[in-house]
Amino acid sequence: MATILRNAVLTALTFLPTAQSVAKSPASVDSMAAPVLRAQPDCGGDPVCTCKVLQDALTGVNATLLPSDGATYQDFEDENYSAACRLPAACIVNPRDAQEVSTVIRILSQTETKFAVRSGGHNYIPGFASVDEGGVLISLSSLNSTVLSEDKKTGKVGPANRWQSVYEALIPQGLTVVGGRVGPVGVGGLMLGGGLSYFATQRGLAFDNVKSYEVVLANGSIVTASADNQYSDLYKGLRGGATNFGIVTNYELYTYPAANFYVDARAYSPNKTVDFLHAVAEYQNQGQLDPLSSIQLLSTGPTVLLLYNKPVQQAEAFDAFYNLGTYQPIVSPYNGSLLDIMALTGSRFSTGDVRTYGETLTHKADADLMVELYHIFTQEIANLPSGASGVWVPNPIAASVATAGKQNGGNLLGLQEVPQQWYEWFVTWTDPAQDQAIWNISQRITQRCTDAAKAKNLLLPYLFMNTAGMEQDVLGSFGAQNVAFIEAVAAKYDPGKVFQRLQNNGFLIRNL
Repeated sequence: MATILRNAVLTALTFLPTAQSVAKSPASVDSMAAPVLRAQPDCGGDPVCTCKVLQDALTGVNATLLPSDGATYQDFEDENYSAACRLPAACIVNPRDAQEVSTVIRILSQTETKFAVRSGGHNYIPGFASVDEGGVLISLSSLNSTVLSEDKKTGKVGPANRWQSVYEALIPQGLTVVGGRVGPVGVGGLMLGGGLSYFATQRGLAFDNVKSYEVVLANGSIVTASADNQYSDLYKGLRGGATNFGIVTNYELYTYPAANFYVDARAYSPNKTVDFLHAVAEYQNQGQLDPLSSIQLLSTGPTVLLLYNKPVQQAEAFDAFYNLGTYQPIVSPYNGSLLDIMALTGSRFSTGDVRTYGETLTHKADADLMVELYHIFTQEIANLPSGASGVWVPNPIAASVATAGKQNGGNLLGLQEVPQQWYEWFVTWTDPAQDQAIWNISQRITQRCTDAAKAKNLLLPYLFMNTAGMEQDVLGSFGAQNVAFIEAVAAKYDPGKVFQRLQNNGFLIRNL
């Protein structure tokens, strides 16, 4: 029976186009709809049946991996950054290109099978880029090319690239893109979530610097969405709407000259933490007005990476930190490339059996509130189970980030043009038995911090998708008008609600 069903699906798929190029006339739901399959398989959502269909449809090496494939399957499962997200999918499929992604999504839609999509796997919410034995994991790991355009003004980057490899391809050409701050992070999740970079003050978020997206829609059509073609609504939708519309198989990113940085990484004594947080706030109000400046707070106490996108001896933008006095240099100040910075920051990421989870909140820049929130965090992590530890990382965001987000038709985040803090705090642990306790403490930290910011009238509604937690209403934080836009785009490009009904989890409109 299973063979008959597989053959039915494969025969039916021959009647569907493998790709739909960008048409010359405006798109509509009808014009994008694929023909009705001539034979209806009856896997009925059974992932074992579906995995057999996928095995026959995809013929590449490791194209469809089953748990019985042992170490090879395990290696692919373990690509998820947090051990808590390494779920035992019924099978893992590895499409080689957009056409094979199209084949996969049509089979999953036709067989009504649950699925998850993983690019780099850095998201730390279980079930967002992973799925258990009840579904299929689509791994985009083979979509990892980086190709410059002939005029070198853009680069096409596959979603499974790590930012390290993207920069290694571009910087020797004297070019870079607005991308991740840490080399091991994947392209796809960062781009869909917004994406912080060392160029944010100059150029906005990573997805504000996308020229076009190649997207596989729910019916298997492959379209290219840009700000100035018939898919401009989809292009705008992807600047906030995440995985609600389709699977992005390529990002065409604007390139920029790869100027060197002044790099200064320094650690201050823990007893200077309050002064240090005041220096961060002072930098936001003064130094961050210089768009060439950028700072990243590191995960080991009052420690900061000072970056200036031009070779200098010192930068006045960082006077607030210079004035703190005695510090321990992590490295001696130097002028170096973005690759040098990647070498410095890449060690932040744990591997092995480490489980990671965090949440976020946003408030207007304010030194006293930063100190209060830090104290709340330290109080709460004192309650963590044995072996667990917490990391508190505020991200100082300039008003210019919101301003830059208005280019190319604007993004959907609803940001206010004020200096603000986006938090990136998280907990690490290894014992699965501690999962629920840590999730509970995490949500309590968020609630207490939110209440404190609200009490001072400094809370901002926006929640940064890249660092948000499982129960946080990220899409709702964009504002009603932007949510309505996301819903309208999803209804147009996925009228059958494939990505709402069958996608395992995510920041989806079905959860609003």
